[in-house]
Amino acid sequence: MKKKKTFITHEMIVGLLTALIFIIIGARNPAFFSLATLFDIVRSALPVCIMALGVLPVLVSGEIDISFVSVAAMSSFATHFLLLHFGYQGGITLYLIIAAGIGALAGLTLGIVSSYFKLPVFPVSLGFWLFWYGFNLYFISPTMNFKLPKGLVGYYSRYLLTVHDPVVGTTGLHISILYLLVIVIFIWWLLKYTTIGRGLYAMGGNREIAVQTGYNVKHILWIALALNGALASIAGVIQSSYTRFFNPILFRGDELYVIAAAVIGGVSITGGRGSVVGAILGVFFLQVITRGLIYLEVPAEYQQFVVGITLLLFVTVSSIRRSGRRSLFSTWFRKQGKQQ
Repeated sequence: MKKKKTFITHEMIVGLLTALIFIIIGARNPAFFSLATLFDIVRSALPVCIMALGVLPVLVSGEIDISFVSVAAMSSFATHFLLLHFGYQGGITLYLIIAAGIGALAGLTLGIVSSYFKLPVFPVSLGFWLFWYGFNLYFISPTMNFKLPKGLVGYYSRYLLTVHDPVVGTTGLHISILYLLVIVIFIWWLLKYTTIGRGLYAMGGNREIAVQTGYNVKHILWIALALNGALASIAGVIQSSYTRFFNPILFRGDELYVIAAAVIGGVSITGGRGSVVGAILGVFFLQVITRGLIYLEVPAEYQQFVVGITLLLFVTVSSIRRSGRRSLFSTWFRKQGKQQ
């Protein structure tokens, strides 16, 4: 007997839940249900979305990298001091190019080291997580730097569309949304239409079969890690431009938040499954929850608790759907009925 096809995807469920939570919180606190709040959520989610899109190919391949946050801190911090040294007074574009290049090299280094010693990426990334933060603190500067070139001053408030709100104040749709759109299109194309993308899914599904099929799994993983480092670095520059200072320990502790968002969006932690839409929706789902808790005046210390419970629920439900345990439960109930 053939199984009935379902049109309800994991991404659809996450999207509907995000909209439902937004509406419920808005009903409890009308200030949350405004265009200004939505734009603020989008701006705060942008760097996280970019990092989640970088993590996506690595997770799809069946590997886990947590060093991308320290790469973001190192590359953005190093780029800032380098450009200040040469008296740069321009805008964000050169920052993004240099930081992305440094981040790509850092990600590639991670891939080469893990391949040379024939180790999974995760334990090697633990070492690099500490190494890059230590590099910033020891070799560059242990303190935050608030000096900005003229071209970067005011970047935090450069909007494509501006709105005024009595609670939030003046805000808008930030211009950096354009970077996110370009990255979304690129990652979607890479995963869907290129040999690299097909190789990543093949590696996550079964690495031995991927090798036998002819995929160069080592080089494909290197590309994924280099891309992860580059996108994390872009996110680091954008986040630093938002806050108007460069931090040597930027994003420290946020690596699990980014990975959790991707997993909530349907990206498999064991590889072989994941989509651009799912990763983005996972980020916005967590952003709406955390911002909503603030509007509901829930203490900040409970936010991580709620995120943890949410992640556990999504992982459990997703696992049950994939393994078909619902059919196992129904079989068990039928057996109990026959015994009675």
